[in-house]
Amino acid sequence: MKYALPFTYLLCVVLVATAFARSEKEKTIPCDDKQTRAVRVARGQITTINFPFRPKEVVPGATIFDFKQIKNDLLVSALHSSGRTNVVVYLDNRRCAFDLITVQNQGDDILIVKDPKDSQYEVKFHD
Repeated sequence: MKYALPFTYLLCVVLVATAFARSEKEKTIPCDDKQTRAVRVARGQITTINFPFRPKEVVPGATIFDFKQIKNDLLVSALHSSGRTNVVVYLDNRRCAFDLITVQNQGDDILIVKDPKDSQYEVKFHD
């Protein structure tokens, strides 16, 4: 029983570290057509932007990033060692605006796009 406390402590540290590492790899960002959201793309790596629906169209401001679309994912990679541009992604009845920035390391790995309209509920009152 004298090893139960250190083992429990070690297990808690591992669980917290795993949750922190996962939260650093995967983040949630809102879909916003009025304000661009920053997306950091690390040189030599792919950033995955996951949408709630399959994007209809992707319109970049400049061709300094490469885009590949697979189902609901938009895969972004930097074509140059430094660069910045905006991109507009059109969904069914919505558009999302992003500001893509090339960084040397610690880019965004996976971004989950949430539509703020999804969190709104319509309440109907009956007389």
